[in-house]
Amino acid sequence: MRIIKVSATESTNILAREWYHLNRNTAPVCIHAFEQTLGRGQRGASWISNAGENLTFSVLYPKPKVKIQDQFILSAGIGLAILLGLKELKINNLKLKWPNDIMAANLKIGGILIENILNNGSIGTTIIGIGVNINQISFPGLPKASSLKLVSGRTFEIAHVLDVILKNIERIMQNFSEGNEDDILAKYEEKLFRKNKVSTFQLPDDSFLTGIIKGITSTGLLKVEVEDGIIRIFDLKELKLLF
Repeated sequence: MRIIKVSATESTNILAREWYHLNRNTAPVCIHAFEQTLGRGQRGASWISNAGENLTFSVLYPKPKVKIQDQFILSAGIGLAILLGLKELKINNLKLKWPNDIMAANLKIGGILIENILNNGSIGTTIIGIGVNINQISFPGLPKASSLKLVSGRTFEIAHVLDVILKNIERIMQNFSEGNEDDILAKYEEKLFRKNKVSTFQLPDDSFLTGIIKGITSTGLLKVEVEDGIIRIFDLKELKLLF
């Protein structure tokens, strides 16, 4: 996969979208930024990253073999690909926090933001934005953030981490054509952060709910067991996991 390196950009996802509009027939391409100034996460959260210490990049992948109703399966597959890459780098205790945070040793080390460009009722192109904390060791005001260096005690070459993760992303994107959506979802659930553990959630009205994460639907909704063994289904905007 071609890698385009830039010194700084507001967002690699924005840059990838601009590349798409200028190169509609592009092959898969990765845009890697030394510094990202306005990175975004889920719920409109910002992604703060020290220049040169972390990995911020986007993959522009045209015509993914993913059905429009399987957009969460795409996100789950990318999360698993990142975990496989980090496992190759001997990072332990890896989990995926619903819907798309990368966890190590119960701390957040990365995240994914996927934006799909639809075309005639199908996914024409997907833009996969990824941020992974690599060598940063201080996260003021973010007690639940960490990095590969903090969890492993080692310093990493960022370009090598990128190569390892890209290899696994390319592999998972090719495997989507094999109709293995159920397998991807099952593997995602195996890595689901706090599955089968009593957890506390915050609801939109700022009240709290105690429950046990039991799994995920094929469309990415969270299954939570509440009182009396009742399973409730939640969308991303309906609750926030506190940990």
